[in-house]
Amino acid sequence: MNRTQQFEESIHNPYFSVIGRRIIFIMIVLSSVVTLATTVLQLYWDYDKEFNAVSQRHAEIKDVHADTLAASLWAFDLTLLQERLEGLVNLPGIDYIKVTSGRYEFSAGKKVTNNPIVSNYALVYHDPQPNLFETIGTIEVESDAQQIYHYLMKQFFVTLAMNALKTIIVCYFILLVFHHSVNRRVFAIAQYLRKYNPRHPAKTLKLSHTRWIMNEEDELDWLADESNKITDNVSTLYRSIKFEQERLSDFTHVSSDWLWETDANGQLTYSSEAMLRALRLEFTDHCSLHDIELLKQCQSLLTLLDKQHSFNKCEECIIVQGEPNYFIFQAIARYEKDIFLGFRGTAINITDLKMAQLEVESWNIKLEQIVAKRTQDLEQSMQRLQQTQEQLVESEKLAALGGLVAGVAHEVNTPLGIAVTATSVIQESAKTLQKAFTEQTLTSTQFSELMTRLTQSGEMLEHNLNRAAKLVRDFKQTAVDQVSESRSEFRVKQVLDALIASLHPETRKVPVTPNLVGDETVTMNSLPGVLTQILSNLVMNSVNHAFTHQQQPQIDVEFEQQDEWIILQYRDNGDGIEKALHSRIFEPFYTTKRGKGGSGLGLNLVFNLVKQKLKGELEFDSEPGKGVHFTIKLPKVLPQEIQSPQAQKRSADAE
Repeated sequence: MNRTQQFEESIHNPYFSVIGRRIIFIMIVLSSVVTLATTVLQLYWDYDKEFNAVSQRHAEIKDVHADTLAASLWAFDLTLLQERLEGLVNLPGIDYIKVTSGRYEFSAGKKVTNNPIVSNYALVYHDPQPNLFETIGTIEVESDAQQIYHYLMKQFFVTLAMNALKTIIVCYFILLVFHHSVNRRVFAIAQYLRKYNPRHPAKTLKLSHTRWIMNEEDELDWLADESNKITDNVSTLYRSIKFEQERLSDFTHVSSDWLWETDANGQLTYSSEAMLRALRLEFTDHCSLHDIELLKQCQSLLTLLDKQHSFNKCEECIIVQGEPNYFIFQAIARYEKDIFLGFRGTAINITDLKMAQLEVESWNIKLEQIVAKRTQDLEQSMQRLQQTQEQLVESEKLAALGGLVAGVAHEVNTPLGIAVTATSVIQESAKTLQKAFTEQTLTSTQFSELMTRLTQSGEMLEHNLNRAAKLVRDFKQTAVDQVSESRSEFRVKQVLDALIASLHPETRKVPVTPNLVGDETVTMNSLPGVLTQILSNLVMNSVNHAFTHQQQPQIDVEFEQQDEWIILQYRDNGDGIEKALHSRIFEPFYTTKRGKGGSGLGLNLVFNLVKQKLKGELEFDSEPGKGVHFTIKLPKVLPQEIQSPQAQKRSADAE
C-alpha cells in the first residue's frame, strides 16, 4: 500500500493510523509491564499471607488444642482423642496430624508426600492440683505446600487475564477516541493543506466535532485556525509576489539602466530592453558578453567576469550611437554547493553624472585657487589678531602689576611712617638721657622712664620694619611671578599666601580677606606666575564687581590634590551672575563697568591662561544673590610642549 492509499484509509479506519497504533502499542507495553509488576507484587503478598496463615494454624494447634489432646491421652480416652484429631484435620490448612506417645500413635488425615510443611511440638500434660507438668508425647502437624502453590498460580493467571482483557478493551476505546478526536481531524487539516492552491484559495478550514469526546475549542482547533492564518498569509504573499513581479517587469521595460543575467558559461540568459537597444541585440540572442562588439573594449569588466566573483563599481565607457556613455557595472556571482551558476547584474548609466563631475572638478580647481588666496589673507589677519591679543594681555598684566605696585607702595608707607616716628622718639630720648647724664642731673626715675620709652620705641620700630620688609618680600615674589613664565617646582600654598598678602591693599577697600584652605605639602611643577595671575584676576574681579550689595563679603579659596591633578575651588558670596550671561563672561572686552575702569579682559585672561598656559579645565557656576563658583582643574606636572616660532623669538629677544 502506497502512502496515498494509506492516507485515504487512515481517515476512515482507525487501524491504519500509524500514530494511533504506535500509541496503543506503547500503552499495551506499559500496561503489561505495570500489570506484570503489580501481579508479581500481589503474588508475593498472597504467598506471604498463605504461609503465614499455615504457620498461625500450626501455632494455634500448639497453643489451643495441645492441652485438650494431652488431657485425653492422659485419661486414656482414646476415642475422644481420635475424634479431636479428626476435627483438627478439618481445619483450613491442616492436612495431617499425628500424636505419638511411647509406642502408641494416633493420626488423622492423609500424610503429605510432596512439599510438606511440618511442625513438631511436645505434648505436655498439666496437673493443676500438684501443679506438675509432664511430657507425655509429641504432636506432628503437616500442611500441603503444593496446594498453596496451585492456588497462587491460579490467582496469578486469573489476574493477568483480567488485566489483559481490561487493557485490550481500554486500548480499543482509546484508539477509537483518538481516531475520532485527533486522527481524523489531523488528516482533515492535512487534506486541506494538500489541496491548497494560493492562486485559487479554498474555503476556510472548519473541523468537525464529536459530542462527549472532544471540546469545542481544543489544540487541533487552534492548529486549524493557525493553518487558516498561514494559508491566508501565503495567499497574500503570493498576490504580493505576483504584483511585485509585474511591477518589476514594468520597471525593467521602462528603465534606462541595464539589467542582465548570465549562465555559468557567460551566455546572456536575460537582458532588459534598454540594454538590448543600446547593444543592438535581439530578444533571441543569447551570446556571451565577451562576444558583444561594443563591450570588447571593456577590459576591466571582462576581467571581472572571468574571475567568477561578485563585483561592483566597475566603471566603463561605451560608445553608443557615436556618443561616449559611462556605465557603472556591478553583479552578484551565484553559487550552489560551490558550483558557479552565473551572474545577475546591473549597469547604471552615469553619463550625465560623469559630465557634471568633470565640470565640478573644473570648478573645484578654480575654487581651490580662490580658497588658497583667501586662506593666506585669513592667516595674515589671524597673525595680526593674535599679536594684538598678546599685546592686550601683556597690557592687562602690566596694568594689574602697576595697580599692585601703587597699592603696595601705599601699604608700605604706613609701617615706614611709624618707623620714622619711632626713630625720632628714640633720638629725642637718647639726647635727653645724654644731656642729663652729662649735667649729672639724671635721676633713677628719669632714667627708668627714658629707658622704657627707648624700649617701646625700639619694639615699635622693629615691628613695623619687619612688616614693611614682609610686604616688600611678598610683593617682590608676586611681581616676579606675574611677569615671568618660567617653569619651576613650587608649593601651592606658599605662592598663594604671598599673592593674598600682596593683594591686601586692594582687598581692604571692600574690606575682605580671602580665606585660603589647603595642604601645605601640595606641590606643582608648572608656571607659578600664571597661577598667581589667575587667582589675582579672580580676586580683583570679586573686589570690583561682587560686593555691591553685600554687607559681609567673603572669599574662599580651596585647593587639593586628586591623583595627578590639582583642583582649585574659588567662591565668593557676592551678587552673582544671571544664567543668561554665563556664556559671555569669558568673552574679551565684555564688562558690566564700561567707562568705570573695567577693561573686560580679566576673566578672558583667566580663561586663556587656564586653557592655553596651564593645560587645565575651567568650570563656572553662579546664581543671582549666591555669588560665583569657579572650579579650576590643573595638571600637577605641566606637560612639555614644543615652543611656537613666536615664543622662540620672544625667548631669544629676552636673552
